[in-house]
Amino acid sequence: MPVVQLNAVSLCYDRGKVLDDVSFSVAEGEYIVVLGASGCGKTSLLRMIAGLVSPTSGTIFLAGRDATRLAPRHRDVALVPQHDGLYPHLTIARSIGMAVRGRVAGNQRQQRILEAARMVGLESLLDRLPQQLSGGQLRRAAVAKAIARRAAVRLLDEPLSAIDANLRYQIEKDLARLHRQSPGVTLHVTHDGAEALRLASRVAVIENGKIAQFDTPDQLRAAPATPGVAAALGRSELITVPVRRVDDAWIGGDGQRIPGPDAPVGASATLGYYEEDLVDQSGQRPREGCSGWLDRKRNAAVDHDRLLWFLP
Repeated sequence: MPVVQLNAVSLCYDRGKVLDDVSFSVAEGEYIVVLGASGCGKTSLLRMIAGLVSPTSGTIFLAGRDATRLAPRHRDVALVPQHDGLYPHLTIARSIGMAVRGRVAGNQRQQRILEAARMVGLESLLDRLPQQLSGGQLRRAAVAKAIARRAAVRLLDEPLSAIDANLRYQIEKDLARLHRQSPGVTLHVTHDGAEALRLASRVAVIENGKIAQFDTPDQLRAAPATPGVAAALGRSELITVPVRRVDDAWIGGDGQRIPGPDAPVGASATLGYYEEDLVDQSGQRPREGCSGWLDRKRNAAVDHDRLLWFLP
């Protein structure tokens, strides 16, 4: 039985659809990263699962129970918001304790606070206020709130945003370790493709309000489903070229021919490649007629095995 399941979920605001007919399920132990550009609906997706926003249509199941209209306090879910969600007038210990208030007895509550703080390395900072912590420590404290609650579903909204590069990889490792040590599932939102590929069991890429691809990191690298998915992975700039099938090859607008996947004559496709895969051709003999692609605008070439093909 899936821990989280969305069936044909859509979300509309006055300006139009934010999410459109989204369906997926998450099994016990999975670390799912939701990847997409700013404004694509990633945070709204987490907020619907948490019960802070109601879907316009569709159903949300948590551990097999229809939770579509269930109040947030009745869901076994912990949300780490993008801006930490800590109380500025409370110590870190008291902020973490708010996650379990009313859920466990007083002595157990203190034990939960200490265990969560120890797991994220903040046990010596529990008496401090949020403004006395660094950005990385604030993110760890926000994660500790989710740990203390011991929810089956952990929702992390851009947990590595505004973190210095030298701390980001350490916190990534901490998140992966905490996930392995905790039952349930983690859903982690980001716009950073490299971050998604490092952390995820599977990645859900949102494009135009829909799930464009939901797959393992290896499969995403090998065969992105759309140019938008390939661009979201963020290796470098994705360059695209429209091509058309003629006899036994494909041809670009500049007349350049290239072998490729079979398709009917007259079919259209998009050829894609990353800027980092281009090899400068300055001072070299032209590579016309080779199996790769010559980018005349950049005077560079890309090998055939580095090309991505997107057919309708």
